Amino acid sequence: MNQPRVTVITPNYNNGQFLERTICSVLDQGYENLEYFVIDGGSSDESVDILRLYENELAGWVSEPDDGPADAINKALQRATGDIIAFVDSDDLYMPGTLGDVAQRMTQPDAPCWVVGHYQWTDPDDQFIGLHTAAAPRSLGEYLMHDSGDLPTSACFWSKSLFDAHGPLDGQMRWAYGYEFASRLISKGYSPTVLPQPLTAKRKHDNSRGATETLGHGMEYLTAARRYAGHLPLTQRYALWSNCDKRRRIYALAQAETLGSSSRRFLLQKVLLRPWWIANDTVRHTLLRGVDHPLPAPDAIRHAA
Repeated sequence: MNQPRVTVITPNYNNGQFLERTICSVLDQGYENLEYFVIDGGSSDESVDILRLYENELAGWVSEPDDGPADAINKALQRATGDIIAFVDSDDLYMPGTLGDVAQRMTQPDAPCWVVGHYQWTDPDDQFIGLHTAAAPRSLGEYLMHDSGDLPTSACFWSKSLFDAHGPLDGQMRWAYGYEFASRLISKGYSPTVLPQPLTAKRKHDNSRGATETLGHGMEYLTAARRYAGHLPLTQRYALWSNCDKRRRIYALAQAETLGSSSRRFLLQKVLLRPWWIANDTVRHTLLRGVDHPLPAPDAIRHAA
């Protein structure tokens, strides 16, 4: 059987510290029918020098400003000719044999059009930290509310037909684009097949996007979840709305803590848009006292009331 063409796309921005190891983890798969793009967002570190070093083994690369990783991936998707599409971040790695194993599984009779595997956590020196287990969601509603389902984007592989029919990614998203695309597919009736082994290794380091931009990350997930609320029955839709509203309030309080003297004004603006938040003890206390005064114990609040 002829090997299906696999297109792998790596978005990168100033991740030269790890980029070469990512590239080698893809090229060292030894997969002959590989189409590999690296899309750089105009890095100022050593990334471009690394790309020039490997350019003869890449299907293409560019280094120019973009709107983030999803926008970078979409640029490559426009040129992709593979039967199978995958993304791997420039600080992550493919486990040995991943491409061959996935390609074999996705070309069998009644093969899945979307597979996902587990991933390993590694430190900056590629030392194993732990295993993260992927899981298929039980339903769209549970996935949107994070009650079930864990589909790491860098361990996902899709048939190109899914992007032809339902793509591209939301290029305005910087963090939740994989979650949004997964929600889009699930809302259309697709379900991923979870493979029993780790396909990638994700690296924990101080400069990773997840570690440095937690609030923006969380807010984008809320935006993606609310986008697909209309696909749910009314009772589930209300549960999702309540779930998202609670998380939005938590993020607003967390952001207020970073604003110092401006925190009360910031939170007041949020409450004017969502007046029901005033029923929350923490919101009321922060508006009255500011973030520098600790919230009294529940008994003290009741007595004061």
